[in-house]
Amino acid sequence: MAAPAPHRIDILTEYHWSAERHGRITAMCEEAAAAAPEIRSLSHYSNGILDFVVCRADRAPLSSLVTEADDDLHDESLPGSRLLLCAQDLGAVLRPLGTGELMRTVVANVRGGLWGGRVKPGEYLAALSDSPDCVPAMDAAMNHLVTRVRTEVHTLPDELPGGAPDAPPRLASTDTENEALRIDFGTAAAPVPAYEQRLRALWHNHVNTTDLQYAGYYRDWTLVCVGDVFDAPELGPRFMDVSVRSRRTAYRDLSRGLRGHLVRLTDALHLVAPAVDGQPPVDRLVLDVQEGAVYVTWLSPREFVVGVTLDQTQVGHAEARLRRLALALGEIRAQSPR
Repeated sequence: MAAPAPHRIDILTEYHWSAERHGRITAMCEEAAAAAPEIRSLSHYSNGILDFVVCRADRAPLSSLVTEADDDLHDESLPGSRLLLCAQDLGAVLRPLGTGELMRTVVANVRGGLWGGRVKPGEYLAALSDSPDCVPAMDAAMNHLVTRVRTEVHTLPDELPGGAPDAPPRLASTDTENEALRIDFGTAAAPVPAYEQRLRALWHNHVNTTDLQYAGYYRDWTLVCVGDVFDAPELGPRFMDVSVRSRRTAYRDLSRGLRGHLVRLTDALHLVAPAVDGQPPVDRLVLDVQEGAVYVTWLSPREFVVGVTLDQTQVGHAEARLRRLALALGEIRAQSPR
């Protein structure tokens, strides 16, 4: 079967961006935007300065909240630049964990999403999607694009944004994992033994040493339940620079501190995908570092679950497992006091 024809695109190039010197990068971005209808637009930045924007020609107008530019092509770069500024701050928060630089950020809700990524220090890409269910395809296309620019233009190694597509999923749980699993309950947990037992069972079924190694459940920014397998012997080499205790504290601090970052992320996202009444303003956040990722999935406007993997190859599998945990949590929420 023939491949679908590329769709029509518009492009804006800033005066300082030279086609003679940088045309290969421009061509790769145009090709990616033309081949992926899920991408509304993508922008390229050098040292915080916009270089060019590639847009789908049939795009609808952006939110009326966009007022900082006189033409719609410049407007397309604004959500991405705001996302990258937020990512810069979040990267500084994550850096002390010793898992490398933040290289990919995804924020989405039921209407669309934003993608921001680092090609190399000083060079960044951002993309917008304004259609439901199109964010995963945009994410995959942008992960492939940033890898192409890194490897084909800059001859740098592939950092596996989004994980390794061919990485095998984890095997069934083992007694060692169950022994290593540590679970704590917070002040938002229901003081009902049966409810706590169901939470324990969910963590035993989803948190493991291969992909999803940490998960925390919060209601109204207060901890309900958290568990990890950081004490497992096979994970020992990952804690040579940052201790297990320090890592646990850092992830709890990150979860509690997300509130301020979320305001800015939401402002950027709503330029492309305005909130829907009764739905969380954001329902997915991915912070993909060089060694693993941190994920946040919202169950409702009041509740979210945080997940962590320390294995870059398993980034995709770990997020899928966290989503399954979130769905399972949704089935037992009625047993918890609201």
